[in-house]
Amino acid sequence: MKKLTIFVLLGGMFLLAGCISQVAVGPTQTDSQSVELGDVDSVRVEIKMGIGELDVTSGASNLLDAEFTYNIEDWKPEVNYETRGDIGELQITQPGGEINGIPDDNIEYRWEIALQNDVPMSLDVDLGVGESNLTLGGLQLQTLVVDTGVGESTIDLTGNWQDDVDVEINGGVGEATIYLPDNVGLRVEANTGIGSLVVNGLQREGDSDLYTNESYGNADVNMTVDISGGIGEITVLVGR
Repeated sequence: MKKLTIFVLLGGMFLLAGCISQVAVGPTQTDSQSVELGDVDSVRVEIKMGIGELDVTSGASNLLDAEFTYNIEDWKPEVNYETRGDIGELQITQPGGEINGIPDDNIEYRWEIALQNDVPMSLDVDLGVGESNLTLGGLQLQTLVVDTGVGESTIDLTGNWQDDVDVEINGGVGEATIYLPDNVGLRVEANTGIGSLVVNGLQREGDSDLYTNESYGNADVNMTVDISGGIGEITVLVGR
């Protein structure tokens, strides 16, 4: 993780963790994990990371193909998968517990997650403190919820979508950049609070918080995006 980022993120840890003690930094480990889809028709995926760098992409051979790099043993990621009837439920979480003291700036904590393309999916990403890159074009998303937390987030939704998708993005502290596809109907509603919002490539409806493109409502595929801002900066761009 970048040194500059660490110092920015530490302030956020006081907001998120409340109290701080010493954490033990050890040798760097990398674990590879895969989860088979099984006999299900759809999946719910929850990713919850307290601090670190997160990359999520499509194109996995299995439901999940991931590499986890870390040098704090107590933070070894937990991966759980259960099937309930024809629905699979995948959870990827950073272990909880009290974080004591100010973490060493030599912390290495990174998740590289790839998800399978050809299964209908609801995806919920809860970010704490860190940097995230979510490149989600190609997934069969039905719903997407992202809590951006503290840090920098890039959410890339460009690509070819076959079905309508509902997106909810909750801004936190820091910067979030959202790339939207230019080949679907788009409707963006934004309530940014005291944060800032920049929207390029969409038409604003009067003085409202609603933005659309000409295709919305008439296209074969439509994407609705609800944005709730915190105290950071949110930029929405159409295309890449």
